[in-house]
Amino acid sequence: MIQLPCDSSGNKTVTFEVYPYSIDQLKKLICDKSLASPNLINRKSHTVYFKNYFEALATKTIVVENHYVDRDYLDDFAGYYVRCFKNYQRFCARLHFFNEEIDSAQFDEILRNSGTGEILNALKTSYLGFIVIKPLPQTVIGRTCLRTYPDDDGRRYFPITRDYDCNLFGIDLTVNTLAFQEQDNVVAACATSALWSIFQGTGREFQHSIPSPVEITRTAASNISSESRAIPSQGLTSHQLAHAIREVGLEPLKESARNHLLFKSALYAYLRGGIPIFLGLDLWDISQENHGLIGKHGVAITGYSLGKDEPSSLDGFYLKAARIDKIYVHDDQIGPFARMVFDDVKVSIPNQNGGNLEVPSLSTSWLGRSGQENSVRALTEILIMPLYHKMRIPFSTILQRVVSFDRIFSSLGNLTGITSPLEWDIFLTTISSLKSDILRSQHIADGDYRKELLLTKMSRFIWRAIADHDDKPVIELLFDATDIQQGAIMICAIEYNMLVSRTFRALMENQDFERIISNEGCWNIFDWFKRRPMPN
Repeated sequence: MIQLPCDSSGNKTVTFEVYPYSIDQLKKLICDKSLASPNLINRKSHTVYFKNYFEALATKTIVVENHYVDRDYLDDFAGYYVRCFKNYQRFCARLHFFNEEIDSAQFDEILRNSGTGEILNALKTSYLGFIVIKPLPQTVIGRTCLRTYPDDDGRRYFPITRDYDCNLFGIDLTVNTLAFQEQDNVVAACATSALWSIFQGTGREFQHSIPSPVEITRTAASNISSESRAIPSQGLTSHQLAHAIREVGLEPLKESARNHLLFKSALYAYLRGGIPIFLGLDLWDISQENHGLIGKHGVAITGYSLGKDEPSSLDGFYLKAARIDKIYVHDDQIGPFARMVFDDVKVSIPNQNGGNLEVPSLSTSWLGRSGQENSVRALTEILIMPLYHKMRIPFSTILQRVVSFDRIFSSLGNLTGITSPLEWDIFLTTISSLKSDILRSQHIADGDYRKELLLTKMSRFIWRAIADHDDKPVIELLFDATDIQQGAIMICAIEYNMLVSRTFRALMENQDFERIISNEGCWNIFDWFKRRPMPN
């Protein structure tokens, strides 16, 4: 074994170790590389979650990188632990996971033969990611970057992942994911950990620095009156969250998440646009007859699953987002990409009249007082989106206009030949992504029209609203996400159904029809068809 000279206690430190994966081996390594007791590790929800997660990823091997310096933990260490009387260590261990069987002799051979050969290639292609283990007595799960679940034939979507590169003794490894870490009860709270993961996504997308948990906590607490100190952290309010978001150069947008249909629609619209979302929720224990509130919690929404069932409608308006049956969140008390399910289970909560309200909830991986699965439910309360400052038009504005347009469109069924409801796909995107889709689209005929769309000048951020009928696009409305609320907002339409296009233009020649829609929110959409000739 390759060894470092000594650690601070005078003990020789093995540089790397290689083990066959098992959940028991993982638990032992977490204990050995931290100050946590085996009883604590066995009680942690993380180890239960990791058991199922690593089974899903078909994990075979763990390579331990000892004496590892982690930037985020080092900031926390310098900000708090270095001042403690107890001599906390500043070095971590990093556990690397692979879905190929590799033993210590093979790994040693990779380091000896100039980094070439089939074993090295197998190591790189089988890489599943890593977990940093912090040398602390309780909150030991540090920066964690693990491969996402498989997409399950296009059902699961993780739109905000990015590549994380790491170097293991000269071996370049990459995992596509979004970083996670456990809440540190001293320098962070659950909201801080969620924000830290969110900034991992927005930092790459919008080129801002990514603060450490201790920096987020201090920033959130600054300039806001508080009766308690910032560190140790007792949690963050929504005002403090908003302040922390502004400090990295983004603008917070807060929305209610209590209506599940609107909640699904908003999270889908922004996640598709690469915006990770903070979700504030209440946790309720329903393992006993009287449901009890555990407390408030915050997670980062990182993905979603689209079911096959027919979606619910919003007063006859159908959205693709309504098909969401699960979301995936970075829950600092559970693990990365933890599943929460829309399963129609209701929580009984007291109301002001002395009775109880039955409120729809989501499943969680938390365990209640009974220790049973699915005994802790989540009531969704708020969404906070960290937006680039030029993203001025919120989803709610686009939804109102498209709902208005859809209502009129539905009344024209005898003229357009489309008598059943449209299903709308509404989401935020960029001009680059949009034009790449236009170039590849099989629904736009080759020729001048495709070229015209590709050459159309547009803003950097765009709202897309695509209307489908029988799984084929009928029309697509494009809105300027950087406009002002009083602006026309409408950029243009992409026209797929020529009968629909001719119908709109003919109707706008009728003064009675134009007068009827002049007070509708979608008037600018129909006016665009009046001003633009039919596409070639």
